Amino acid sequence: MKYRKGWIVLLALAILTPLGIIAAGGAWGEWDLDGVKEHAGFVPEGMRASTEGTTESPLAEYTVPGLDKGFFHQGLGTIVAAILGAGITALIAFAVARIAKHGGIS
Repeated sequence: MKYRKGWIVLLALAILTPLGIIAAGGAWGEWDLDGVKEHAGFVPEGMRASTEGTTESPLAEYTVPGLDKGFFHQGLGTIVAAILGAGITALIAFAVARIAKHGGIS
């Protein structure tokens, strides 16, 4: 397989994602509006407007429904969310590159 090493690295990084659960504090920049106000002192109007009326993500907080109880399940849910997110992103990038290379969908 042409991209085998890349997929292995991506899988390894996805498996390491639960380390964020045991990290002190939260991930930088992944704040809700209250967190932004706490860190920046204000909430930009565009950010406030962009979150009005939005729906919750299907994998909110990087968890999979049913895999959010206990440390082991949270870690497993985080790995699943990472693999899904990275996989979907990689497939979109592959599709865009293929369209750009061939000038259209074939």
